[in-house]
Amino acid sequence: MNTNEQKINELLLDNRFVDWLINPQSPYAAYWLQWIQASEDNAALASAAKAFLLELQLAESSRENAPDEAMSRQALTGQVWDNIRESIGEEEAPVVRRMHRRWYWMVAAALTGLVLLAGMLFVTRPARQQSFLATTTGENRPSPELVRYNGNDKNELFFLPDGSKITLGKDARISYNRLMNGSKREVYLTGEAFFEVAKNPQKPFYIYTRNMVIKVLGTSFRVTASDKHESVAVRTGKVSVYLKGQDLEQSAARILMPRQVCTYMPAANELVTSTYTSASKIEMETEGAGKYNFEDKPLDTVFAKLESMYSMPVHYDKQTFSNCFITISLGNESLEEKLEVITKTVNASFSISDYGINIEGKGCK
Repeated sequence: MNTNEQKINELLLDNRFVDWLINPQSPYAAYWLQWIQASEDNAALASAAKAFLLELQLAESSRENAPDEAMSRQALTGQVWDNIRESIGEEEAPVVRRMHRRWYWMVAAALTGLVLLAGMLFVTRPARQQSFLATTTGENRPSPELVRYNGNDKNELFFLPDGSKITLGKDARISYNRLMNGSKREVYLTGEAFFEVAKNPQKPFYIYTRNMVIKVLGTSFRVTASDKHESVAVRTGKVSVYLKGQDLEQSAARILMPRQVCTYMPAANELVTSTYTSASKIEMETEGAGKYNFEDKPLDTVFAKLESMYSMPVHYDKQTFSNCFITISLGNESLEEKLEVITKTVNASFSISDYGINIEGKGCK
């Protein structure tokens, strides 16, 4: 098996990649789109992997005289492949015919297991929940939850709509409501991340790990939430830490001040506070300081940076705004504040929804 085949094999055995292919509303979509855009090699690997999955479907659908159970499985699989075919096109399928048959069936077995699992989860879901999903989600409606996953070797900096900044460590994952328009700001973390939370006393900020709930109003701190270790280390401000499952209004919290750390002790199921004595900094380093300066740059360039910062698509007529150039600095402002300045500069307006950022205007002369 050559190097490319090994890489494609790894993609096909990654449940996050398969979930993105078979589920148009996958929470991993933003990560894989960024991964594909990172290099031509990544794009080629993803294309070959998608084409290979299509070839599997063609082989599966050619079986004759299948028993009833297999026929049901084939129908479920067919729905999966329809999604894949739409995204890659029929013409790419011949790419995979050069691959080894042994590898073909190994991946086929793994993929069949994933499809069967998806079918079992759907069938066993309570009827009331199925009905609820049917009435609240449209075929093309995006999920309000956004998932960021850092599959790179370096830390990744990104922004939340409220102006908060998060540095995500390698293999860390965070999920949150993409608009953060509820009564409180909530994120769910696995892995390690450094938070710089924008102050908003009216909307407290909560971070949930497997065993802890962290509540802040505006401060900076580091959270580690791995399978073997969970802790919070405060750099500035004040942080409240609770055991998960406690009533946050009634339970006494561990209050952390700068240079203090709170650690979850699984054996006793309790939180222990101590002084941060590690030689490493509490903050996590990233490339750049999170401030982006544009001097007489095309509007396309600014919108591309916004999409990267917030993992939200910007919808606008590129031809209408093709003559628009802008000088601006993007830093710690909220997403709405950034958009206010940008759209006023080019005489446009904006709106934000689960579908992304929509820009309307007459353009620049």
